[in-house]
Amino acid sequence: MPKNKKQLASSDSDSGPDDRTPAKKSKSEGGSGSTTNAKGEDEWLLDKTRKITVSEFKSKLYVNVREYYEKDGKLLPSKKGISLTVPQWKKLLECADEVNAKIKTF
Repeated sequence: MPKNKKQLASSDSDSGPDDRTPAKKSKSEGGSGSTTNAKGEDEWLLDKTRKITVSEFKSKLYVNVREYYEKDGKLLPSKKGISLTVPQWKKLLECADEVNAKIKTF
């Protein structure tokens, strides 16, 4: 059990100044909250500076959860993030109910 519960609730980041202007996005045709980025990939916005995308690299699919920063009016990907293979993503989803139950205990 963590010593300080307040640390868990914090989502502050030191990645730079806050983005005050939202990025321009086009609506995806069949999406539930998804948009399409400049590369033609579907993306889902978690908050102002965090996105989930699905991409292909070397013939493999990846689910990317990444933090972005603004430079010259553009949102650019930072080093902060993770790329999950499809089996890793499915395993994460399998754990979701247990994680949600644990969150309720705090």
